[in-house]
Order: sequence, then structure tokens, then C-alpha cells
Amino acid sequence: MKRIFALLLALVLIFGLAACGSETEEPVETPEPTPEVVQTPEPVEEEEEEEVEEEEEPAANPNIHGALHRIEYGDNVVYLFGSLHGGRDRWYPLADVVEDAMDRADIFVTEIGHVDAAAQAEALQTVIALPDGQTWAEFFPADVYEHLVEMAEIWGLPYEEVNTENPAFFILSIEMEILQLLAEDMELGNTAGDISVDGYVMDRALERARPIISLETVEQQMQILYRPPAEVVAARALSWMSLEEMMEVAQDSDEPGLDELADMYEANDLVGLADMFGASISLEAEAAAEGDLWIAYMREYVMNWRSTYYANEIARLLQETEEATTFFVVVGISHIIRSLFGEEFTDIVEQLELLDFEAVPMWQ
Repeated sequence: MKRIFALLLALVLIFGLAACGSETEEPVETPEPTPEVVQTPEPVEEEEEEEVEEEEEPAANPNIHGALHRIEYGDNVVYLFGSLHGGRDRWYPLADVVEDAMDRADIFVTEIGHVDAAAQAEALQTVIALPDGQTWAEFFPADVYEHLVEMAEIWGLPYEEVNTENPAFFILSIEMEILQLLAEDMELGNTAGDISVDGYVMDRALERARPIISLETVEQQMQILYRPPAEVVAARALSWMSLEEMMEVAQDSDEPGLDELADMYEANDLVGLADMFGASISLEAEAAAEGDLWIAYMREYVMNWRSTYYANEIARLLQETEEATTFFVVVGISHIIRSLFGEEFTDIVEQLELLDFEAVPMWQ
């Protein structure tokens, strides 16, 4: 249980569920701020213009490259970019090499595409309840059931209303809400915020009227995250704790926090990000947590399997697209840098190389 926030940070690096569901339709069609700032100051126009320039310069961070790679196959090209499912206003625009790649793109590719709220709500209905209308008492061993009942009472959730719900879903929902509040306090944005890196990339695609396609469906992603095997759901249920315990763990933990994560991303510290990510779900972490099945599931299926799946989908796009096409593919950055942590992890770049594709780093 003590690793709960480290695991949540791993999810921030991995999943773009809400972030990829941006509903902004015309994001950058009214560039009004710049002319207004220049025209407003009457007495000291030159000094005000200089002040504006000085304020804007640190606001733009041209160095964030997101571990951008280029992969070619015949006349087709993929730019593979690693995002963070959150953001800070000063991160944009991104590095010139990333902005140039987006300008070249014919098609944008995200983890789950441009999904509206209605589609997400429909997909959620497939994972909210336990299978076959079962209750907690029927689905879980006695110790897990008793823990769930105790936690539901602590959280003020009426047992009769939640005892058929999937704990893997609503526990994570509660934890992510708390994580989002912490993210807002740290000016990281939240996973559904319009300043997320995912949202910025989506806005660029919409601005250029480029199609947005997905590597996987919302249903696939939700099934992976919220419908693990029964024994993993039980382990997840046992990890549920009170709000006071969660905050105590967050304060006492020596694990890097959201602000450190954002700082590493901003500084392009790929090794630091890989270490931060890998430590929370490594074999060592699993052993320290006495064989926690949730950690093992996160590592082997949510992380490694999905990176392998993504690599195969990218290879398919390159090989099966007949007309010359440039794709801009954006995924959580851990899917690109994970193998830096050690042999127990793989990532898209490593898997593409196993498929005989050369992924060339574009930031070096």
C-alpha cells in the first residue's frame, strides 16, 4: 500500500484516457493576445513591448523534445513522440524539431484517438460493475470483502449502492481525483486539462484539420486497466485506504512526486523518468510489496504488453499504408524510454528494432 502514489505516477506516465478526449474544436483560431498587448500601453510603448518580450521568453520552452524518434519504411514516415498526461503553460511551444514534425504530419495517431465524453461514458459502462451481477461477498475472499466494507464505510459510500461495483474501477477513480487535485496545486494541470501535452498535440491536429486515429480503442484501454484477472482485482481492493492514510503516505514517501516528474520531463531527463517509472513496478518493488499482484500486472501487461502492441500497430501503419504518409504518433513517454531502466522492461523503440525498424532519435 505504501507504493500507491508511485503507482499512480506510473499511470500518469502511461495512460492518456481522459487527456486524449479533449473536446476543443477550434483551439487556436483567435490569436488576439499579442496585438492587444502591443496596442494597450499608451505612455511608454517601447518599454511595455520590451517587458512583454521578457515575459514571453521564459513562458515558451523550446527544449521539450519528448524523446522524439523518426521511423521510415519506404515513403512512409512515423514521428514517435512521448507525452506527459498533464502539463504546464510554459511548456509550449515544444522543441522546434517536435513542432516541425507536427507541421509535416498528414495523420496524427494517439493512444485512443479523439474520443468525446459520450463515447467514454459508454465505454465506462462495460467496466463499472462486477461480472454477472455479482456482489462483493460473492466475488471476493472473506478478508478482501471485509476490507472493502470497512473502507466503503470510512469513505461514506452506502454499501447497498456500491457492493456490485468493480473495485478496480472506483478505487482508481477516487485515487486519480486526489492525484488531479495535487497536480493542480503543483501547476501540472490534470489529466483532463486543456494544458496537457496530449491536449496541445490534439489541438495542433485540429488546427491543421488533420485526421486523428488511434492505436487502441477506449474499450481496450478500459478493459486492460479495470478488468484484470480476479486475483489482481482482489489485490487492488486490499490496497484501498482512507483519505488520511493516503495523504500520510504521500507526505512520508521518499518517492519522487508530481512536481519532480514534471521537472524531469521539462528538463528532458529521460534516464530520471525511466528510473522514476521503473522503480514503482520493478521486480524489486514487487518483492518489497510481498508479491503484490497489482504491481506484477502493471509491469507485465499494462506496460510491457501494451508497448509491444503499440509497436506492432506502428509497424502495420508503415507497411500497409499505400500512399506516402507522415504520421505523428503520441504516446505516454514511458512507452518510449522504459527499457532504459533495465531488462525487465521493454518499450516501443526496442520492439520496433526487434521488428527490423530503425528508430532514429531526433533530439540529439
